[in-house]
Amino acid sequence: MPAPDTFWNYLGAVATYLAVLAVPGGLIGRAAGVRGWALAGLAPLLSYAVTGLAGPWLSTIGLPYNVLTAAVCTLALAAAAYGVRRLFIARGWLRPGAEEPPVVWTTRAQWAVAACVVVATVLSMAVVLSARGGTTAVFQRWDTVFHANGIRYIADTGDGSLTGMGTINWYPNGSFYPNGYHLVGALVYEISGTSVPVTLNAVTMPVAGIFALSMVALVRQLGGRAVYAGCTALIAAAATTGAYESVSSGLLPYALGIVLTPLTVVALQRFLVRPGVDTGLIFALAADGLLTAHSSALFGGILFAAPLILQRWYRSVRRLPVDGVPEGRNAARVIGSDILYTLPVMALAGLLAAPQILGAISFTSGAYPYQAWNSDLPVEESVRLLIFFQQVLATPQLWLTALLIVGVLAFRTLGRMRWLVLSAIGLSGFFVLVTSYGYVPAVISLSRPWWNDRYRLMALAAIPLCLLAGHGMAELQRWIAHLARSGSWARSRPQVLTRLGAGAAVIVVVTMAVLTGGFYRTANATAVSFLYYNGPEGEVTPPVSADEIEAMNYLGKMGIPAQEKVLNDRLDGTAWMYALSGVHPVAGHYDGGGPISPDAEYLALHFRDYAVDPEVRAAVARLDVRHVLVGSGSIRRDADIAPGLRHLDGLAFLRLVYRNPGAQIYAIVR
Repeated sequence: MPAPDTFWNYLGAVATYLAVLAVPGGLIGRAAGVRGWALAGLAPLLSYAVTGLAGPWLSTIGLPYNVLTAAVCTLALAAAAYGVRRLFIARGWLRPGAEEPPVVWTTRAQWAVAACVVVATVLSMAVVLSARGGTTAVFQRWDTVFHANGIRYIADTGDGSLTGMGTINWYPNGSFYPNGYHLVGALVYEISGTSVPVTLNAVTMPVAGIFALSMVALVRQLGGRAVYAGCTALIAAAATTGAYESVSSGLLPYALGIVLTPLTVVALQRFLVRPGVDTGLIFALAADGLLTAHSSALFGGILFAAPLILQRWYRSVRRLPVDGVPEGRNAARVIGSDILYTLPVMALAGLLAAPQILGAISFTSGAYPYQAWNSDLPVEESVRLLIFFQQVLATPQLWLTALLIVGVLAFRTLGRMRWLVLSAIGLSGFFVLVTSYGYVPAVISLSRPWWNDRYRLMALAAIPLCLLAGHGMAELQRWIAHLARSGSWARSRPQVLTRLGAGAAVIVVVTMAVLTGGFYRTANATAVSFLYYNGPEGEVTPPVSADEIEAMNYLGKMGIPAQEKVLNDRLDGTAWMYALSGVHPVAGHYDGGGPISPDAEYLALHFRDYAVDPEVRAAVARLDVRHVLVGSGSIRRDADIAPGLRHLDGLAFLRLVYRNPGAQIYAIVR
């Protein structure tokens, strides 16, 4: 039975999630020599890597996935990283230090940036909490039921395989799905002792805070100013098209992949500057972390980071200074070394993630249907959505647009981060291509990792756009500080000069907070609220109603054995049955595509003919169905209940066990 939705339940679940993000990845990163903001930023990605890899491998060797085995895997990997690194240092094969950021931040700057990350995290949590005001904690969008059932399944069974959680809907063999998100969620669910809906909310609440932390780690690694890092953290928490739009659509693992994508550059830069067994391990785990979070995240990380490599190689061709390369080394040697050193790292990443890679290959060549969205918006409309940070909301985020323009115009001051402009052009062009020409077969094939979905590609393009907008905000601070320092009153007061930069930063942050209404908190809450209403409030009735939740809770008290399935309609909210009560439904997902059980399909069409149709009775026996739950509402507009579940009252082979205004439970009596 779900735990009550109380403040303390949410606080405990959020604290548990943050600990699960920080501790495993923090141990591994520190053992591999990562420190400072790089460690803070990479820790969540490394935590998803170790848990996402542990689940399938533990299943392969016949061990359960739980808190204990996940901890053992973490400690084993951390010990191996520490031991190998110490050995290489002792033998003189490794000389750490070159991978550290080239610019030093003062202690005051460090604390100021940390405060910005905290503010971004608090903003993210406030957005989600205010978004769910007046609604149930149960998410209402399409795939959220799959994620909820998956988390409960892993926690209940210890099966961390890549197909196991799919058996709730695609039985008996399941269906492939990268399950790093669910493996971490299962740990949070087990440790916190809260309900699955509270767990999902807790994992969602700090999503923009993680995005902010990733951005800060990137800026810090590449030698950016502290002001730039802090401003970008706040922009990450303000941009609807960054983390929030994916959440509002129920794309929870995809949103996770997006907010972790900037860390690709952190791991890559550290490795390129100083190739070594320690930086190589972190790079490999970062790639695997993205893959286990969401398969498209790895592709997105490659597209996002590729301009960094191109800039590095271009500078070597021009004989300009290149990070980590001795002066005078020719371009061919630089390029060849980068490629040569990267090959074993990619081999290691591929070996560790072999179950995910083989599963993805099998899935893409399997029977699961791929349906393109075929978007065909005018090009000018696509560009407008992009630069106004607007897609699910009616109102554009004009102040972010203004900051973006400033950031682009001031691109020369980006220094070693000028590659961001090329990244923004490339990813923005990809978004426009799919949004305006998503019906073209070549575009459909090219965008398949993102399911040809413009909403997903908008989130990917938002990463460099947010970084450029943050740069624009930081440049405003620089200009204000320069203007103030140029005054005669400031030049005559040396003690004031050192404080003008901090004062200008405060002015810019406060001004933007006021102009954007608290960094667009209300607008972002409106976007995220679609997650709880399955669309704009009032337009769509939530498919998971309070009456259905009450009925599913009642099912959980009936002592129904694990092998028994309860017959239900596929499109109403009762697909949440397993996540909320632990009882197995016949339809465990709204999605009826792929290898759905023929018995489930037949019962949906003909169950009410149980008394006269022997095939119905045979299907009931094969699935061990003894109860029926009929709910109300639908995930699709104007969709009626399945024909086989209509008008069940008064049928002689059924006995009414429970009824409320929106749900009924029947027992099969003969």
